Amino acid sequence: MVDNEGRTCVYGLRHQARCLTAVVADADHNKFLVGSQSLRRENEIHLLEFHEDEFEITSNVFQHSEEVLDIAACPMQSDLFFTCYNKLTSNLIQTKANLWRMGKAIPEDSETNLQSHTPVATSLPLENIFEVDGDNTIKKILWDPKKVLTGFVSIHDYALNVWSLGDQFASSKLLNTIEFSSTAGPLTTGAWNPHQSEIAVGKDVSISGWDIKSQSQTFNINGAHSVMVRALDFNPNRPNQIASAGDDCKVRFWDVRNTTESIKEISDHTHWIWAIGYNRFYDQLFLSSGSDYQVNLQSIVSISSATFQYNDYDDNKSEDEYKEIISRPTDGLVRTYDQHEDSVYSVAWSAHDPWVFCSLSHDGRAVINRVPREEKYKIIL
Repeated sequence: MVDNEGRTCVYGLRHQARCLTAVVADADHNKFLVGSQSLRRENEIHLLEFHEDEFEITSNVFQHSEEVLDIAACPMQSDLFFTCYNKLTSNLIQTKANLWRMGKAIPEDSETNLQSHTPVATSLPLENIFEVDGDNTIKKILWDPKKVLTGFVSIHDYALNVWSLGDQFASSKLLNTIEFSSTAGPLTTGAWNPHQSEIAVGKDVSISGWDIKSQSQTFNINGAHSVMVRALDFNPNRPNQIASAGDDCKVRFWDVRNTTESIKEISDHTHWIWAIGYNRFYDQLFLSSGSDYQVNLQSIVSISSATFQYNDYDDNKSEDEYKEIISRPTDGLVRTYDQHEDSVYSVAWSAHDPWVFCSLSHDGRAVINRVPREEKYKIIL
C-alpha cells in the first residue's frame, strides 16, 4: 500500500542500516539522517531531504568508518549529531559515541547531491568534535529536548551519564551518574521526557523513570511487557503519558501517575517491535515498526491531547451534526505501509511537515510516506 496519491518515495543505501532520525533543528525542510551498518566496509551517514513538490529525495553522503548503531540529531544546530558505533580495538569490540559536524551543503549540480535512490561513490568528510568519555558500552545518546541543561545523556549497559556541553559544543563535562543493578540484563533503550528533566529507560521487561537532577526514581513499571522492552517514547503534548513496545509484539500506553495497568494496548504487529513514535504536532497519530517488515500508522485519539467526543446519541441532533461526528477521528489502525522487505528498525516524523514520516529497514531502504489525506482532513477540519 502507498499514500493517498498512489505514490511513495524510496531511497536505497549501499549497506545495511538500522538507525534513523529527523533533523529536528531544521523546521523548514523535511530532513533525516541515516547511518549504515556494515562490518566489512566503510560506513556512511546519509543526509536525506524530501522535496514534496517534486516528490523526490536528494542526499549528501558523509564518511563514517565504523558501523552506526544509533544516531541523534542536535535539537539546536542542524549540522551537529551524535553517533554510537562499534569500534574494534585489540580484538575487542567497544561501543563508543562521537559528536560530529557536517560540512556546508554542496551545490545542487554536484554529483554527490543525489536524486531518487542511487548513491554515488563519492562521500564527504565529517568533522569530529569530541568523543564521549566513559566506559565502552554506550548504547544511545539523548539530547536535552527543552535545552534547559544544554547537554545530553548517554545510556550505557548499567548506567545513565548526564553531561553538560561547553562553549560552541566543543567539549562535554560529566555532571552525574545514575547506576543500575547488573541483574536482569543491561539497559535496552531510553527516552527523554520533553516536559521535564526526566529520563525513562527500558531494562529487560520493565520501565523506570529517573529525575536526572535529583537522581531519584520517578516511576517504575514492573513487567511492562512479557519479554524485552525495545522502544519508548513520551507523548509530546501530555506530560504524564509514555508509550512502550517490545518483543511481545505489543504497544502499550501508560499514565506514569498510576502504572498498575496500561491505559491502552495495541496488538497489530506479528513480530518484534523495534521503533515507535508520537507525531510531535498531533499526538493522536502514532507510528510503530518491527520485524514483520511493516510500518503501522495508528490513531489513538481517545488518549491524546485532542480527545474528541463522539458516539453521543441525542434525538435533538440534526443529520448534519451526526455526519460531523462520524467524520471525526476514531481509534484504530489508519494504514499499514508494507514497502519494506526486511525488519524495519527505525521510524521518524519530519520536523517540518507533520504529515510526513520516514522508515528504515535493515536492507538499507529508507521510505518516505505521508499520512493519508482523509485522516489529515479528519484532524484539521
